[in-house]
Amino acid sequence: MPKTPAHSLRTKEVGPLPTVFSSAPAEYVVERSRFIGRSFRLISADLSGTLIDSMRAQFPGANHYTWAYRITEAANRASDDGEPQGTAGLPMLNVLTREDWTETLVVVVRFFGGIKLGRGGLVHAYQKAAQLALENTTQGVMEALQRAVVRIDYSSYDKIMRAIEERTLSVHAQFAEDVTLDVKVREDQWASVRAVLEQETRGQWQLVEEQQFQELMPRNL
Repeated sequence: MPKTPAHSLRTKEVGPLPTVFSSAPAEYVVERSRFIGRSFRLISADLSGTLIDSMRAQFPGANHYTWAYRITEAANRASDDGEPQGTAGLPMLNVLTREDWTETLVVVVRFFGGIKLGRGGLVHAYQKAAQLALENTTQGVMEALQRAVVRIDYSSYDKIMRAIEERTLSVHAQFAEDVTLDVKVREDQWASVRAVLEQETRGQWQLVEEQQFQELMPRNL
């Protein structure tokens, strides 16, 4: 799945604010110090410890395991984990805030390379590592979806499948005396799918079950 780069300018008018759909570690090296960052989706502050521990397990022996999270504009926190105060966690949090990430945790581990970077160097390094972690993240947004289970006859199956292919996120078919379709679509596409069902079956289709829900989806899927 292609990664969606983070953008430095993002406003609430653009659409749902991003969180993490999937991610992988990103590394930044300066003066032989290795900074390895990764983003995680974080829906509750209570879960942050488990995610930070996962980075400790993945990268044992690092000198620092710094982190910052921004769940909402008001719910945010950061840790320097032994680095000089204000040189690690806060710069990372500033990146999250500037780019309007929500429900997002960034952890950056540092393997000290033997050369001190100074306060300014540390701030830059942690900001850079956090930025690279976000650039190595597939953005996700919560979207309103619709699931519907419908029955149609065999004669209309091929035409319906061709017509709804680009409108649906997934379709699963079961074949018995008739065809049962389990369809998942974005909520704003359901009306057009219904219109196809109505047209191609001449009204002879049956809605067995429907459900509206929200799901985390990759942005621009």
